[in-house]
Amino acid sequence: MSFFLKKKKIIIGAVLAALSFSIFFSTLSDYGINWDESIHYIRGQAYLRFFLTGKDNYNGLLRLEISYARVFGRTLPSGITFGNEKSHERSIYQYDSVPNHLTYRWFLKNDSGHPPLNGILASLSNYIFYQKLGWLGDIQAYHLFIITVTSLAVFAVFLFTSSSYGIFAGLVASLSIFLYPLLFSESHFNIKDPVEMSFYTFSIIFFYFGITRKSWKWLILTGIVSGFALGTKLNIIFVIFTVIPWLVIYKWKDLSRFKWPFSKKITISMLSVPIIAFAILFGTWPFLWIDPLNHFLSFISYYKFIGTTSYQFGSHVILFGINTYAVQWIFYITPLIVLFLSLFGIAYALKKGFKEKEKTSLLIFLWFLVPILRVMMPNAGIYGGVRQIMEYIPAMAILSGIGAYYIVKLLKIKPLLLLQIIIILSFIPITLKIISIHPNENVYFNPLIGGLKGASERNFPDWGTTLGSAYKGGIDWINQHVEKNGRVALVSGLVSNVPRISIRRDIYFGESHYSGEKKSGEYLMEVTGYKWDQNIPLEKKKYIERLVPVYEEKVDGVAILKIWKNDIAHTRN
Repeated sequence: MSFFLKKKKIIIGAVLAALSFSIFFSTLSDYGINWDESIHYIRGQAYLRFFLTGKDNYNGLLRLEISYARVFGRTLPSGITFGNEKSHERSIYQYDSVPNHLTYRWFLKNDSGHPPLNGILASLSNYIFYQKLGWLGDIQAYHLFIITVTSLAVFAVFLFTSSSYGIFAGLVASLSIFLYPLLFSESHFNIKDPVEMSFYTFSIIFFYFGITRKSWKWLILTGIVSGFALGTKLNIIFVIFTVIPWLVIYKWKDLSRFKWPFSKKITISMLSVPIIAFAILFGTWPFLWIDPLNHFLSFISYYKFIGTTSYQFGSHVILFGINTYAVQWIFYITPLIVLFLSLFGIAYALKKGFKEKEKTSLLIFLWFLVPILRVMMPNAGIYGGVRQIMEYIPAMAILSGIGAYYIVKLLKIKPLLLLQIIIILSFIPITLKIISIHPNENVYFNPLIGGLKGASERNFPDWGTTLGSAYKGGIDWINQHVEKNGRVALVSGLVSNVPRISIRRDIYFGESHYSGEKKSGEYLMEVTGYKWDQNIPLEKKKYIERLVPVYEEKVDGVAILKIWKNDIAHTRN
């Protein structure tokens, strides 16, 4: 009987993952890119080229004379046009327009920062589905990798939750993660955070299965997926603050008697997890092969810098010496149904989690808590919302499922199915909301702050963090309305948000087109809700504010991007 139930759960989980993937895939072209995606793909392609061929350059590939950063509007080589059958022979991110810059050899000496494995895997997706098969567009083929791993995270969340709390709890957990607006949007274009979140999720779940089922195979798999997480971002190291306290509580009876609670095979397997993880990090990052010690130390220094860089938050964020930025963000961007159910899940974990048969819920609570706690120091390096700590989202989704399970147990309403249906139907409002603000789900705010309008009016920190989504709307307008051979510039210079491949070929695009008081009739575009004005001189800001927008990308009546035309007709007196 248990075998068939297990099989049933796997089938349901697979169906949910397939549905998630299908919806993600059908909306893949609705999103733009983030500002730092380009460097991840440029680097990923350089490393992938070496791994596949042993070559440190792109000799032998069709030459694309594209300067991605600056020289837009130049004539492309004969036979190469965007949008035809030849365009897929080479990605725009196989970048070697500048000699000895951003090539494999360059990265061997200069590649400190985030690890490259996510970029390599996304580049592999591009290599297969764009360059070789031509089934997807250049950008979409990279993004295919992100939606794939996120869909697998939906599967993992369902399987884990249903295995401990039943199919109904698993369904609620799956809905909670899939319909989380921030994750729904970012899964289409954020190459780091949803990917790291997914591998982080696999790591905890596989570790749990390894310990509770006394399976060394699950622990070896933990090491592998932890390596994939580590190869994306360093965040995975904080998982020790979740699993070690949970292990102590889980095996307290044995530990309190000074008895080692694990077999030799399980112990060795647990110890192998970090070894496997770091082996994957080193094996997939050629930068570490050259001068391993110093390059590894530069990697650590980078994370120390970005993790402790102090940002200027107001007194409404720093309270009693504690940085409440992340807590407030989570409170205001979480759909009300998920917030409500997860609070019951937390209550269940705190009430039951220390009991022998209920310690699973305590693991999930620690999983949810640790990412938040690590950014609550006053000098914590967090900005642009909570995308940098997305690890909390799967945990919150599982807590939501546990909360639904707990409510059903408490109320004992008959028929039971009716209450379960009511809870499931409670996800309809957030579903409709996601549809209505698509593809800008990452600027969703719940009614507790008055939606996006309330967040903008209160000047909530980083309320308009949308980037890729908003720019895509602006690009679509430019392609439809800018006159032939028109000129376009960005106000604050985040040019990597606008890949040349996405703009009509005749349009000249670049920062040099800004004419200021000359009023040469160029178009200016920029997001309005994400500190854009802090990145430009005050004089330029005041000048832009005198221009009348010709287009505004709006969500719930709030402009998240504006396009201006710099001419006399569109200048205020």
